[in-house]
Amino acid sequence: MLQTEEAIVISQGLKLWYKVSGTGPICIMPTPGWGPSSDMYFQTLTPLEAMFTVVYLDTRGTGRSERPMQASEYTYDQFAADVDALRQQLGCDRVWLMGHSEAGRHAVYYALQYPDHCAGLILLDAVSFHDEQARADMAARMQEHQHKPWFDLAYQAFTSQEMPDSDAALATLTQTILPFYYYDVANLELNAVHHAATSMSVDAFKGSAQCQWNKTNLMSRLGEIHVPTLVVVGSHDFICSPLHAHRLHMGIACSKLILIEKAGHFSWFEQPDQFFSKVKEGLATVQ
Repeated sequence: MLQTEEAIVISQGLKLWYKVSGTGPICIMPTPGWGPSSDMYFQTLTPLEAMFTVVYLDTRGTGRSERPMQASEYTYDQFAADVDALRQQLGCDRVWLMGHSEAGRHAVYYALQYPDHCAGLILLDAVSFHDEQARADMAARMQEHQHKPWFDLAYQAFTSQEMPDSDAALATLTQTILPFYYYDVANLELNAVHHAATSMSVDAFKGSAQCQWNKTNLMSRLGEIHVPTLVVVGSHDFICSPLHAHRLHMGIACSKLILIEKAGHFSWFEQPDQFFSKVKEGLATVQ
C-alpha cells in the first residue's frame, strides 16, 4: 500500500509534483492541463479515497510542477507519457485514470496509447469533441442565463479573443466566467475557497492553444477502449454537457452513464451526496 505523501516524478526532463492519498487500486488524476493546479480536486474528492489510492498530479506547467521551456511542449503525447512515467514510478502495471473536463480527454488518450496499462476510466464532466453540434449546444445553454445579473460580464469574458498575459490575468478570467459552470451560483459562493486555492498557469494555457487541443477528435477511436468506464455528468453542465457524456458512453462499450441532477461542471461540488453515492454504485456495476 502506498503511503500518503507528496512527491516528484521526473518525466521528459521535467519535475512533476503529485500527491498520494487513499487506499485501494491506484487511480491517477491529472489536472486538465490548460492551467489549473490540483488543489480543488484533492480538497473535495476525498470520499473517493475510500475506494481508490488517488494520485493527484499537477500536469506539466501547472501548480507545483515545472514549466516546459517551449509552448509546443503541451501535446497529448507528452501528457500521456508523463502519466505513464508516474505509473512506472508507482510500481503499478495497470492503473485507473480519472479526469475532469479536458483531463477526461487526456485520460481517454492515455487508454488508447497505453491500453495494456489502463485498468479503467472515470470521466467527470469530460469533453468529447467541440464540433458544430457541441458548440450550438453550449451556446444554447449559455443563453439560458441571459437574464441573470452576472451574465453580461461573464459572457464578454468567455467570448473574448484576448489572450491573458499572466497567471493573475488567467485567474481573473477564470473567476469571471465561473458562474456559467454552476447550476446554482449560490454553490459557487460555497465553494469559492477551493477555486481560490487553485493556482493558474498562463504558460499551460498558451501551450494548450498552440498545440491546438480543440482539433483533437478521438471519437472514432472510442471503440478501441475495453476497460470499465464511468461517464459522470452534471445535468446543467454547459461546456461538457450531457451531449458530450452521451457520446462518450455510446462510444465506449464497457461504460456506464451517470447523470447528476441539478449540477453543473463541478457536479460533486453542487450535489456531493448524489455524486459520491452514484459513483460508488456505478463502480460496483462496471468492475
